[in-house]
Amino acid sequence: MIRRSVFVYIAAVVLLLCGIVLPEILGASRSDYSSLANYISELGADGTSTQRLTNTLLFPMVGISLIAILIALWHRLPERAAIRAGLVCLGLGLALAYLGAAIFPCDYGCPIDGSPKQNTHNLLALIQYPMGVIGFALLGLNLKEKPLWRWAFVTAAAAMAFGFVLMLQPEQAGLRGFWQRLGDYMAFMTLIGVVISTQPHLQKS
Repeated sequence: MIRRSVFVYIAAVVLLLCGIVLPEILGASRSDYSSLANYISELGADGTSTQRLTNTLLFPMVGISLIAILIALWHRLPERAAIRAGLVCLGLGLALAYLGAAIFPCDYGCPIDGSPKQNTHNLLALIQYPMGVIGFALLGLNLKEKPLWRWAFVTAAAAMAFGFVLMLQPEQAGLRGFWQRLGDYMAFMTLIGVVISTQPHLQKS
């Protein structure tokens, strides 16, 4: 069990670094990029200086670490159909979106209409957020014996829903990166916090 916990910690650290810390560092290294105004996926956009590192390391590692964390939660959370469905939704939403973003990078500027890769990229985003909201909501509504986890998951669902709606509003174009980060970063931190708290040696006997 301790050995399994080590892998969980590694996945949590990788998600923190590749999902939050390194994207901000890469974004700050580009004069044409703003974390407030630009989507996270624009770090991997065609023709940018951050494209290769983002699509060969950051996004794949985010997807893989998410899958590892969701598998760990599958084994640690109560065995209820709704909870299992919530974890599947998060896998099909968050993990698939980041892996897909590496395979189908967006065009420069991440336009609504663009190349076939851009259109596939947009489709993945349209799957990511509704599935993420549903997944977190299912977890939050079905973990009544764990109030802290419950509210963490409900908060993540609300953040993803709120961020998704606002990032699509034309008048919020200057803050679309901020709204996306609100949803994605809250999702990552929630999963990291909950999966670490489920590790056997951290629980009170």
